[in-house]
Amino acid sequence: MPNLEKFFLSQEKHNNLMWAREIDEIVNLKIKTTSNGNQTRWSHSLKQLPNIKKQLFNLDTAVISNKTINLTSKEKEITRKALKELSPWRKGPFLIDDIFINSEWQSNMKWDRIKEMVKPLEGKMILDVGCGNGYYSLRMLGDGAKSVIGIDPSMLFMMQFKAITHFMRSVPVFLLPLKFEELPCNMPIFDTAFSMGVLYHQRSPLEHLNQLYGALKKNGELILETIIFPGNDTYFRNENGRYAQMPNVWHLPNIKELYSWLKLTGFKNIKKGRIEITSTDEQRSTEWMTSHSLSNALDPDNKKLTIEGFPAPHRIIIACNK
Repeated sequence: MPNLEKFFLSQEKHNNLMWAREIDEIVNLKIKTTSNGNQTRWSHSLKQLPNIKKQLFNLDTAVISNKTINLTSKEKEITRKALKELSPWRKGPFLIDDIFINSEWQSNMKWDRIKEMVKPLEGKMILDVGCGNGYYSLRMLGDGAKSVIGIDPSMLFMMQFKAITHFMRSVPVFLLPLKFEELPCNMPIFDTAFSMGVLYHQRSPLEHLNQLYGALKKNGELILETIIFPGNDTYFRNENGRYAQMPNVWHLPNIKELYSWLKLTGFKNIKKGRIEITSTDEQRSTEWMTSHSLSNALDPDNKKLTIEGFPAPHRIIIACNK
């Protein structure tokens, strides 16, 4: 796991040291006290990866890639098997030598929409909440960010990130196996914060927005990507309810309600990007994610509806400032 204190010292970010030390302590305690039945198997998979010279990867293209690692046939076989054992791969795609990790999400499609909204990332310190396996965090670095701290509680995603960066020269991207609420509060050190595909999983969306607000510097930018309900209706989860087969979707606001949440939190200069209905070209099952995906969550006779009869996922991108 990353040593943020060492990183901030190297960057002469002495004002962030207290925050970094607290984070390192939280992460170390989390690793010691969290058990997962798959942890041994995942760790074994990582240990199988061949030890080679670290390479530069393309981080500013749709596929995060290095095609010239020049693994031997045996090394490719071992690497592919080890990476497959870290399935399911939700975010991507990635290419290691000629091993193509065809993830469930074509995450490059969302990133292209994000780039229409976000201010230049050059030289900025970025927070990526719900970072998954780090695909977007690495793309942020590829677009000029100085450093990226990603937050996600899934240990599998942390292992996938370790597997990808095993072949990569050291990069200032730090993924932390934490929930956002486990971070120290009100440390406004980030220039830009991303919350993508996270808000609708929060029991209290206002609390999530307040935490994002507290993490940003004055005039810092929030990029919020989430699902909304079209028209004037909203979705609020009832007992044992599901939306698109997901049991952890709590509240889908309409655009007017989402704006009111942001204004109530204190955000300004609120701008909305395109609203896109998620397609089965962007999210689908693959050999790297073989379980049910979007097609299984939609009404087979009407793809504009979820299987429960709600409007299919309408995703929006919002840019605003503290």
